[in-house]
Amino acid sequence: MTVHEPPTGRARLAGRFIWHYIEMVIAMSVGMLLLGLVWSAVLPADTRFDVSTLLMAADMTIGMAVWMRVRRHGWAAVGEMSLAMFAPFVVLLVPYWFGALPGDLVTSIGHTLMFVLMAVAMVWRRAEYLHHHHRLRVPWKWVRRVALVPAVLLIPASVSAVNTIGKFGDLYRARSDAVSAEPVARAHDPAKPTVAFLVGGKGANAADLLGPYEVLAGTGRVNTYVVSAGPRLVPLTGGLDIVPDLTFDELTRLMGERNDRVDAVVIPALQTPEPAESASISAWLRQQSAAGALTVSVCTGARTLAASGLLDGRPATSHWLRLSALRKDFGAVKWTSGTRYVDDGNVITTAGVLSGMDGGLRIIERLLDADTARAAAQRVHWRHYVPGRAARIPESGLEPSDVVVALNASYQTGPSTIGVQLSEGVGELELASAFVSYTEQSMVGRTVAVGDGVVHSEHGLTFVPRSTVAAAGLDRLLVPGLDAARRQTAATTGPRPEYLHVNPEFAFDPVLRDIARTYDVQTARFTAKTLEYPVLDVKLTGSAWPWSATLVFVLLTLLGGAVAGGTGMVFRRIRAGRRPEPLDAPAPEEPPLMTAPATPER
Repeated sequence: MTVHEPPTGRARLAGRFIWHYIEMVIAMSVGMLLLGLVWSAVLPADTRFDVSTLLMAADMTIGMAVWMRVRRHGWAAVGEMSLAMFAPFVVLLVPYWFGALPGDLVTSIGHTLMFVLMAVAMVWRRAEYLHHHHRLRVPWKWVRRVALVPAVLLIPASVSAVNTIGKFGDLYRARSDAVSAEPVARAHDPAKPTVAFLVGGKGANAADLLGPYEVLAGTGRVNTYVVSAGPRLVPLTGGLDIVPDLTFDELTRLMGERNDRVDAVVIPALQTPEPAESASISAWLRQQSAAGALTVSVCTGARTLAASGLLDGRPATSHWLRLSALRKDFGAVKWTSGTRYVDDGNVITTAGVLSGMDGGLRIIERLLDADTARAAAQRVHWRHYVPGRAARIPESGLEPSDVVVALNASYQTGPSTIGVQLSEGVGELELASAFVSYTEQSMVGRTVAVGDGVVHSEHGLTFVPRSTVAAAGLDRLLVPGLDAARRQTAATTGPRPEYLHVNPEFAFDPVLRDIARTYDVQTARFTAKTLEYPVLDVKLTGSAWPWSATLVFVLLTLLGGAVAGGTGMVFRRIRAGRRPEPLDAPAPEEPPLMTAPATPER
């Protein structure tokens, strides 16, 4: 007798077909995400658009192909679907290479054609996608083993999340009190060029701001002002609060009274302002540019400058770690890398952090002369100045050894609460080196500005400490500034003062040596890499690796494994104890008695 299977309804077949399509869309998205992380770690951050597009198409195709093989599809079907996904981008890149099709259209049209051709491939071989035997069969034994991995990592991941979120959250946290202070009043000389340094209400990078500021203000031939959209105390990196000299309106009024204008605007990396402030900043930048000012971004200050529209259609650069995101967000800008700065007429953009030193020197070349720039570089001991042109720098990318920053952020056991004592007349670069290096660039700890009152820097900037030494609960007390080291006037309470700057040299050199000695050499090298500061001539000595943080991770992982294993054992015993005995189980058979064999009769 022949048994016939019940016919499958059309609705069920259609649902199976659609679900297959959805599965492959999910698989290609997962492939793009996971493989994209791999490429971002091993390839330069400034990969060309056509290369990144083909990589993206390959990532999606690989994810889809792997899933189709898991679903037991034949190689012919996998090949057809791969061609349907990859071919549209290859075809569309041809007019892109000839300049007939912009990159954004390549991406949008390519994705549209890909989804359409995927459906066509499925209809063409529809039996392949409706066949019953392609149902996914889950090997639950392996699922349980895979699920054990996140269970084991739960404890170290939780500790990492708490510490990392806390450290990053503290970088630009606004102070909780309502302290206010007045900036230093300074004379304005209309015969000198005027440079305005922008800060945002939510904070700005200390090194991006203070490095170029000292380079320019130290010449004595430039009017320099820190300006903001409104009057407030602005947090800089790592708990250092600055009082802006002027608001936008006050600067406009001053320029009008002196019959003068702003000659250049420097834009450091800003924490994302509120929408109203962001709109005000963009409008002000466009206004200054239209009036003839040179606009100069430092590091990811390029994001603020690009948001104003002043970089559209122009070459520009930024920090190597941020270029990929900038390319996605501002496709009209011709982003480049491997150079200290890009000078494009009335716009200059610099690479990461300490590339702002060369940006400031380029401003001096443009507004004054090369001899003044050379003298400014020598005054701050900047050894990498190249007169008249931008120096080449390495095109950096993430490397396996860069995991040190994750270990530091998550499990650092060294002295982590670092007080930085403010002293009158401290150099701006000396301040920046103490607040940026231990926090945002290496994540070895948290810094806080300590002191007994308002402090003014060497060139007239106003800073307000957040705590006194006695009240801060410090693990270390660092005192930046060559003059402070000569005076030895640090507080006598709390930890022993450690004077960072005891010799005339570039302010970041002794800080990098201290990080290598106190924490480890690899962390110091990563710090220099993110600062975009070559340290081949800076001798770094200390432990080669953050072994204590690595040991903490290993111990937490072992603890997680023990907890996961113990929990699994408890559940298995509970489940076994609840399993009922069968009521009608047959009694066990008794073994037959062993009898000696009969002896045959003789």
